[in-house]
Amino acid sequence: MFLLNNIHDRGYAKIYPSIRHVAFDISESQLNNVKNRDWVDIVKGSIVCVVNSTRKISTFRRIDEKRPTGVVDESGNLLHVITGPVIGKLPQDVDMRTLLTNYGISHPYLPRNVFSIGFNVVNLREALDALALTTKNGMKTLAELKSGV
Repeated sequence: MFLLNNIHDRGYAKIYPSIRHVAFDISESQLNNVKNRDWVDIVKGSIVCVVNSTRKISTFRRIDEKRPTGVVDESGNLLHVITGPVIGKLPQDVDMRTLLTNYGISHPYLPRNVFSIGFNVVNLREALDALALTTKNGMKTLAELKSGV
């Protein structure tokens, strides 16, 4: 399971009006930052949660596609996106720091369980597998969603 940093609230629907279900974008220069090396691990079927300016964790998506967009940022860097539908939500939004602390998350680029500068993609692997989400088929854990139960 991946956490993605959109604390600047980029408006994906406005930036990519012809691409459905954009979950997150990242530029070539951000991809070249070693802090974002976990991007390569995101594949079709991966589960992600995007953290916005509220610093709350709430909505989870299953990735359908990862691709370059043809769109460039203000510095001329090509932007890449991942797309996928919402598959579940927490019954109540939870502060990122609180949730990660409660699950014993420790990562060198998440000091005090907040994103460090330049850090946009973290693979939490199984750390949040016990987290229960509301889905269209009732409550499911992340582990159940990963396994397709």
